[in-house]
Amino acid sequence: MKKIYEEKVSRLTDNYLEIRKQFIWENDLAKHLIALTYAMNEKDVDVDEIKYMQEYIKSNTGIFSSFRGTIGFALAGLLCASSKNAKQQFDFMIDNEKLLKQSGFKSSIYLPTALYALSSTHDGYDSRNQISKAVEIYKEMRNNHPFLTSGDDYALAILLANTDHDMNDIEKLYEELNNNGFYKSNGLQMLSHILAFSEKSRDETIKICVEAYEQLKKNRLKVSAAYYPAIGIMTLIPDEQGEFKNDVIDITNYLREQKKYKWLDKGMNVMIGASLIASEYIKEQTDKNVISTSLNVSIQAIIAAQQAAMIATIVAVSSTSSSSS
Repeated sequence: MKKIYEEKVSRLTDNYLEIRKQFIWENDLAKHLIALTYAMNEKDVDVDEIKYMQEYIKSNTGIFSSFRGTIGFALAGLLCASSKNAKQQFDFMIDNEKLLKQSGFKSSIYLPTALYALSSTHDGYDSRNQISKAVEIYKEMRNNHPFLTSGDDYALAILLANTDHDMNDIEKLYEELNNNGFYKSNGLQMLSHILAFSEKSRDETIKICVEAYEQLKKNRLKVSAAYYPAIGIMTLIPDEQGEFKNDVIDITNYLREQKKYKWLDKGMNVMIGASLIASEYIKEQTDKNVISTSLNVSIQAIIAAQQAAMIATIVAVSSTSSSSS
């Protein structure tokens, strides 16, 4: 594993251990997500800041609010890790909650995730246009996949509302990926939307995506459908020599040998590896001033989409655990 990635993985691990020590009773997958986000932003975890944001979220929401519990912890950590002003970003989320409901998004455990996606991609102008477009995109998603699309897709619709992607082209990506061995699922729906950010032709994009999927399987890293978006990141990063894919595999295999990571889903470790390397790629290209604005925006949107997907998974698991206890 390359030295630069050794440093990132070391920070990731240190962040996770600190979060694990300070937040004993919180959801473990949420801890991994927060640790990853801090590492991607080249920051050491700030426990006091996270605790402050947890209290701030509680004090600014009702007792039955969807922002409480596991989702509150996850959002507090993500906001602290990625925002220059966590309080201001959360205030924006609360200010737009009613607007999202009025536009057609139902109040549910997934609404905070949608608001986080909105706050992460807001361009500074009136958010009504983005929300209105997101509602139309969500309706089209439901028309195409009525049994797959639900509240956990709100965030994806909001992210796509900032683009000019053709939903028919996205649907073709979905079908062709399915024909190439990807299971029909919510994860495949998200992957097909992510690949719409590609600057290559549809055929070339699918070819690269399938090759990445096959390379992971050859290395005994078969990714479950929930983590298909990780393959989307591997597809979009320019990788003519296959170096990026090999680096993802190296990091994933290293994590699988670590005590605190070996019990995670293989796909989660692939996601961690792909996200760490993508963040470094963006940093390097930005420093060289050679990364295209569209690719930068695309990768940031993809990472936000995967964060949203992981939060949805965390919430779903937590809800299932609560109802069965």
